[in-house]
Amino acid sequence: MNAAGDGQDFDLVHARLLRFFPELVEELGGSLPGLLASAEVGMDTLAGDAPGITYRQAIHLMELAAQELDCPDFGMRLAEKQSGGGAYGPLGQVMRNSKSFGDALTYVSRHSYAHSLAARVWLRRLPSESAVFSGHDILLDNIANRAQAMEQILLIGHLEAMELTGGYARARRVHFRHQPVSASRDYRRYFGCEVRFGEPADGLVFSERDLACPIADPDADAFADVTAYIDRHFTRHRPPLHAETRGVIMRRLASGQCTNEAVAGELNLHLRTLHRRLRAEGTSFQQVKDEVRRDVMLYYVRQTTLDFARISEMLGFAEQSIMTRRCNRWFSMSPTRLREEEPQGNQLSSRVRSADLPVEKRR
Repeated sequence: MNAAGDGQDFDLVHARLLRFFPELVEELGGSLPGLLASAEVGMDTLAGDAPGITYRQAIHLMELAAQELDCPDFGMRLAEKQSGGGAYGPLGQVMRNSKSFGDALTYVSRHSYAHSLAARVWLRRLPSESAVFSGHDILLDNIANRAQAMEQILLIGHLEAMELTGGYARARRVHFRHQPVSASRDYRRYFGCEVRFGEPADGLVFSERDLACPIADPDADAFADVTAYIDRHFTRHRPPLHAETRGVIMRRLASGQCTNEAVAGELNLHLRTLHRRLRAEGTSFQQVKDEVRRDVMLYYVRQTTLDFARISEMLGFAEQSIMTRRCNRWFSMSPTRLREEEPQGNQLSSRVRSADLPVEKRR
């Protein structure tokens, strides 16, 4: 088996995503053995430099820690402790030895499989703003709430941009799919820029000037060594097709342009090829789309107080009644009852009221 693993463990993380997790739990007065036992994660998973945790485990563990320790900004606190290297694994070493920040971002977007096959980093130009959006997708199903992990990942990206360029490059705007789980002032303190919620994609906006910033003290030999290492050891470059399809659907769901033809086009596949390959993986386009809708519905109904009409729009349904029927089919209850029930497992998180949203996102 190569470093990327096979289809069963494609969400293995090739970086120390939970570096300093034990120390932070201890600082907050928590029980590390208790948290690990609740999340069914072994103590040896956090020890040493070898990757041994999956994205699913890391997401669950961080959500559990935030809830058990009553620390809604747990993911961002962890990112702050990790700033300085180590959390990004071999891709972090490439970034530290690239010529410019733009070169570093481009390399990461083309080789994100060296971080994890379950993650996809992508770049989209924003010509009207003279900027670039660096998006981050986690391509896993049955995880309705990934707020802590995504806040950790994007804050690491912002802090690393500053450190790599001597403070010149930084995030100019932050986009989260989820609703805020911490106070607005906390996001401003951590990121120092506008933070938007309820967006179609998770990611950071960098200006063209940021991309042109040189990396401080790059080592050309180290760059050659680590890129050669990645080429040798990470020979599998793509996750299962159902995971790639999930990422495209996540971005397109609320746009009204989430047909099988549109998704196949973005994946550079003929429509019949998309259906054939998904069928070979034991699924279908409609099944993957339903799974994404189910996860998004569960998050917004359980973790926010957004009205159901708005949630229905975000799910891409033509009418709210369709959402109600799907909710009854998937969860054997109405949206109203689903909202009233107590969240369990990794769905635990603080409820968010519309009055708590930053002013720019209130509707």
